[in-house]
Amino acid sequence: MTLLLTNDDLASLISPAEFVDRLDRAYRDYAVSSGICAPRIDVQSAALGPDKNYQLGLAVGMSGSYAALRVKSDVVMRRIVGGVARKDKYCTEPGKYLGLILLFEAATGALLAILHDGLLQKMRVGADSALGVRYMARRDCGVLGLLGSGGMARAHVAAVASECVLQRVQVFSPNPENREAFAREMAELHGLDVVAVDAPEKIYNDADIVSSCASAIGPVIFGRFLKPGLHITCIGGMLDDEASDRVDAALRFGLAPAPAEAPELRLEAECMTFAEGGGKAAHGGTARYANIPSSRRVEFSELLTDPSRGRTDDRQITFSERGNIHGLQFAAVAGLLYERARAANVGQELAADQFLQSIRN
Repeated sequence: MTLLLTNDDLASLISPAEFVDRLDRAYRDYAVSSGICAPRIDVQSAALGPDKNYQLGLAVGMSGSYAALRVKSDVVMRRIVGGVARKDKYCTEPGKYLGLILLFEAATGALLAILHDGLLQKMRVGADSALGVRYMARRDCGVLGLLGSGGMARAHVAAVASECVLQRVQVFSPNPENREAFAREMAELHGLDVVAVDAPEKIYNDADIVSSCASAIGPVIFGRFLKPGLHITCIGGMLDDEASDRVDAALRFGLAPAPAEAPELRLEAECMTFAEGGGKAAHGGTARYANIPSSRRVEFSELLTDPSRGRTDDRQITFSERGNIHGLQFAAVAGLLYERARAANVGQELAADQFLQSIRN
């Protein structure tokens, strides 16, 4: 039987700490050549109108006994909010989205589950940032400065709080009502002191970790605000050149390999975009979140072999990012949730035969 798991089914099964540990294990395996994935692929239409395109997003990978294909179908667009360019998207109509993960059993090829990706996606990104905190941040981190007050920001608070003893969160987003509501919700949910600040530069005050979860285009983390000892993560917008220059050590958890047929085509960017008519739209996705010199970048496999490649001083400024191994992540965490759903008897059973055919494909 194939299991259909909606966001409602998955909500009670998601544990931030388990996600962090599952990704850690998957990354460690990948570092010794167990598991495989391709860079994320975005296929983008020509413009549908001013600052609007259709985009089909694909991520594929294998980790342990699972393989996964994540599919997103979005109309992507650029909006100006408070004078700042931001990315937005929808499927069929504003406020609705389509993202599915097909989970397969590697030993047989069977389709084990179809999962909504909404909650899972946010928590696997938050868990990735929390894993960066585990390996690169100071041990005494207690204050998180946060840009953004949406679902990604919520997942980041939960994941980072599972990794270190947070005392305070300082959050900024352009909408005062949203950031105030976020502060109240996170304070109640996590028992933290959560403060909504009225200017983005205020998130840096006494912060040990700064995370951008903003749906922004262009620089959002600025070097002039960085203080010694800070750890940075960024999954929305990017670091400006000064911030990139000030990072002492930057960890990347993985790099997808080049195709076997074309070893010279190894890609470092977040994704490969194939755009109808050429010319990728700026609102279609971020190629990279920082431009840190290669001499200060370290791959996870290198860090495991030589921990001195990471943080060695409490005054260093550090940075961490996933790399282009989305498919590996989805296989790992979707596999975890499938196991938990089976144990909890959660989800809708679908006849596996309806996904099979007798005609050889």
